[in-house]
Amino acid sequence: MPFSYEAEFNNVYIELSRNGLQQFLKQMIDKDVSLFWRYDEEKIFLMIDSNQNVYEIPFSKKGKTLTINLDHLIVNDEAIGEAIEIIISQFSGNGIVKKFTGGPLYITSYKTGTIQSIIEIDGSEKIMMNQNGAIVEYTDYDHNLEPKTIYNIMNMEIDYELMELYEALTNSDKQKVTKHKKRLQKLIRRRRQVEQLL
Repeated sequence: MPFSYEAEFNNVYIELSRNGLQQFLKQMIDKDVSLFWRYDEEKIFLMIDSNQNVYEIPFSKKGKTLTINLDHLIVNDEAIGEAIEIIISQFSGNGIVKKFTGGPLYITSYKTGTIQSIIEIDGSEKIMMNQNGAIVEYTDYDHNLEPKTIYNIMNMEIDYELMELYEALTNSDKQKVTKHKKRLQKLIRRRRQVEQLL
């Protein structure tokens, strides 16, 4: 099966100075893409043409800074996806990045440029990196993690299981429907337990 890359960016917020914008554009140009600007009354849009897809990143001006406020963007070009992640990290950005690489699903949460957590959803082992850079490996949930962190992880996993359940229902795959329903019931039960600790 051929390698398939997809990065989904959600709720991305980055404030860039003029120098920061130049660095961002350089990151894009280094990926051998074409860049164009599109304007409307309220926003400026950077159009990134990779020859296969065109991606649109909205900017708004706020004093001497330009702000990227991106609700949702799917990128199928790995080089562009990685470049956007670097910019989030370098310029104290916020956002959630989901990456599908043909194997596990990785969900990375950024706050002010710092990785708050990296979650791998595949099998029973989960890997989480906290804001101090310490990597915690755990099976299901380690009680040393903060209840709020566990609760947020569970919400993301429930969302993922719901997507998988929907796909199984659409494909009339009874075996997978049963599997995902059981997993959802388990996650919801545990989430209720964790809610008591919040």
